[in-house]
Amino acid sequence: MNDYRFTNIDQEPTDEQLSQLMREVAEEAKERWEKARIAYFAHIDQMIQAI
Repeated sequence: MNDYRFTNIDQEPTDEQLSQLMREVAEEAKERWEKARIAYFAHIDQMIQAI
């Protein structure tokens, strides 16, 4: 979302802008969590294989 920057104190973001921002943040968090989960279980599998 490049439409709004939180540096302008005089201008409040619209509800639509906030909603879009929250969707994008949630999507990014979900993607990062999934990558971390995959990496974690891959590491666990490697540790098990080393035994």
